[in-house]
Amino acid sequence: MKIQLDRMNDLEIRIHNHLAEESQNKPNLTITEAAKLTGVSPSKISKLVKKIGFSGYKEYFRFLTGKELVKQKKINSEFARIQNFMDNFDDSSVDYLASLIQKSEKILLFGYGPTNVCMEYFEYKLNFTLNKNVIRVGHPSLIPNLLTEDSLLLIFSVSGKFANFNPLLEEAKEHHAKSLLVMEELNTDLALDTSEIIFLTKFHQNEQLRSHEKTRTIFMIYIEEVIRKLTK
Repeated sequence: MKIQLDRMNDLEIRIHNHLAEESQNKPNLTITEAAKLTGVSPSKISKLVKKIGFSGYKEYFRFLTGKELVKQKKINSEFARIQNFMDNFDDSSVDYLASLIQKSEKILLFGYGPTNVCMEYFEYKLNFTLNKNVIRVGHPSLIPNLLTEDSLLLIFSVSGKFANFNPLLEEAKEHHAKSLLVMEELNTDLALDTSEIIFLTKFHQNEQLRSHEKTRTIFMIYIEEVIRKLTK
């Protein structure tokens, strides 16, 4: 493990030195107690220990008290990707989508392949959460006949590289309906108004995977966050 003490500023050095001294007499000091002793918030302590190079406060405190550090389990690439997503996620997109859903009387959900299975789950959750007309659309050809002025067309896609969504978004405009494309991976090649797209992450799944082979884990996490917001 590389301990990067040289990365700390003056305040962080004072916090670290104070905790290093206190740890000798208080071997079970919690992060909340450490925050009170140093006059900062627990989140400040958490950020500090990660900045130095530890996975969390417990590992940092083991270091201060001279205990052997526990070897971290090697996590697989999917877990690492999800962790990356959670660490960098902007939850304002949850608020935005939840507000669009609340303003609309009809919600149309669409996605290709395994993504459509996610839409089936989203439809199920929305029907139990809201008194709205929620429809998971099985085929894109059905969408024009379902669109109305009070509709919200939600299209989910992992990368947007294997289908052209422009015709569907244009159909929504012609019917004076709101539309939104929710994508997992950042794709700057799409010629769409940025107000019509939410990118959930800047990271990409393995480019060698075909569309149906990519996971939809992040979609499911995002759906649960939207439902939680609507429930509130």
